[in-house]
Amino acid sequence: MKNLIESWDHLIEGWVDKKIILFLDYDGTLTPITHSPSQAILSQENKELLEHLVKIPAFQVVIISGRTLIDIKQMVGVGGILYIGNHGWEIEGSSMHFESLIPVQVSSLMKKMKYELMTQLSDIPGAFVEDKGVTLSVHYRLVSPHQEFLVKRIFDHISMPYRRKNEIKAHAGKKVFELKPPVEWDKGKAALWLLRKHEILKGKGNVLPVYIGDDSTDEDAFEALKNKGITVFVGTSKSSGAQYCLAGPQEVTELLRHMVGVYEKL
Repeated sequence: MKNLIESWDHLIEGWVDKKIILFLDYDGTLTPITHSPSQAILSQENKELLEHLVKIPAFQVVIISGRTLIDIKQMVGVGGILYIGNHGWEIEGSSMHFESLIPVQVSSLMKKMKYELMTQLSDIPGAFVEDKGVTLSVHYRLVSPHQEFLVKRIFDHISMPYRRKNEIKAHAGKKVFELKPPVEWDKGKAALWLLRKHEILKGKGNVLPVYIGDDSTDEDAFEALKNKGITVFVGTSKSSGAQYCLAGPQEVTELLRHMVGVYEKL
């Protein structure tokens, strides 16, 4: 993958006359990965850059995260942004609203698994279950390395019977296991949903999605937006489906500086 900063001068020529939908993941993209989600605080510089970008008519800034909608809105705290939480299940902002309809039986199943997971993981220091309403996350970033296999064993033991019957879906991220409803919906489908809404307003070919993320869940969006926009992996993975890469959150900040600098001169 080519580094997006190094390709900036070439790429920007094709951007200036289009509506840019700038999708930004949060943890690992706008902020470094931390031991605890609560420690991933948005820097003042990034917050100010986002505040600049939302004022530029060419941009629709989108924060897309695995965090809940309430959580990600509180962490970023910038008006004028469209927020997508729960890997696409919650969308709100910029006069748009999407609310997923989860069957009652799935909600009941989530509550049952939450109780079982919390009970069986309670003896493993550092492991905890996050109830996101629509989804469940089992975090083990603070678990000692020699006990990580126990977390996976418990997670599989509780969830596998339901996964085999396709009553629930599971996904492994960075030191987290996630359970979701058995519905074909993810960050990629959420990104396409938003892209199509903008294409209806602006016309197909006049909208450019730019998606920047670091997690395995962002790969769904990289695949969905292939040949439709610019996809950027944050990190050093050689197996990502993204077209470009950025070394880390510090280069994401540098890219945002470039964007603000170019478009404020137009």
